[in-house]
Amino acid sequence: MNKRLKEGTYKGKKFNAICHFFGYQARGAMPSKFDCDYAYVLGHVCYHILAAGLNGYMATVTNLKSPLNKWRCGAAPISSMMTVKRWSRGPATTQIGKPAVHMASVDLRGKAYEMLRQNSSSCLLEDIYRNPGPLQFEGPGADAKPISLCVEDQDYMGRIKKLQEYLEKVKSIVKPGCSQDVLKAALSAMSSVTETLAIMTSSSTGQPPL
Repeated sequence: MNKRLKEGTYKGKKFNAICHFFGYQARGAMPSKFDCDYAYVLGHVCYHILAAGLNGYMATVTNLKSPLNKWRCGAAPISSMMTVKRWSRGPATTQIGKPAVHMASVDLRGKAYEMLRQNSSSCLLEDIYRNPGPLQFEGPGADAKPISLCVEDQDYMGRIKKLQEYLEKVKSIVKPGCSQDVLKAALSAMSSVTETLAIMTSSSTGQPPL
């Protein structure tokens, strides 16, 4: 660049090189057809988010176990995934709150981790792979999806929807006119659930339960 400036062959604006580490990209495998479809759909959703004039939203795609034409696209506000962690710098000081995105730990009781645990000894001595050759974009094996996705019964949003269905059933059963026994059972169960969830939430966010 300096040589071109001295020779007068470069007349553009000042150029500043920015270094970036592409170690993960260099070590990563070539994307599969599923990876390409997933990335393309996410980009398409981002376009609609921008076209709608939204800001602070993240593109989401659910129902990934189904065929491509049945995937469900959406946009989730980043603030809905955040919590405020509070801590004190010392005794008798005001607590400081800092927003952060919820951490997603590996589910040690999930089916994906259980499958890994069951096959851990085989992974040490044997070659375990689903496709011994190069990635295929057409023909048999082209539509293969990650095992960690296939072994799960439902995706995250699918479980949220299932929970909402249960809540709607409770609302339809526990309403004015229901028996005292039904009301007591519902109150006892909901009280236990909310207390448990409050403790679990406080342990993950560092905040005391309400």
